[in-house]
Amino acid sequence: MDEAQVKYFIQAERKKGTTIEELIFILHDYNVPIYEISNFLELSIKYVEDILSDY
Repeated sequence: MDEAQVKYFIQAERKKGTTIEELIFILHDYNVPIYEISNFLELSIKYVEDILSDY
């Protein structure tokens, strides 16, 4: 996914009630790099890594 698609996807999913944790997993499954996930969701890279370490 390119940047515009990721931003749109995040907005659409948030409107549906998808949690931040779920979004992290979904974006990771779409091969979005961890640093980009943290930027798009305005989270620390450490937090994203901690969530994904449970995966």
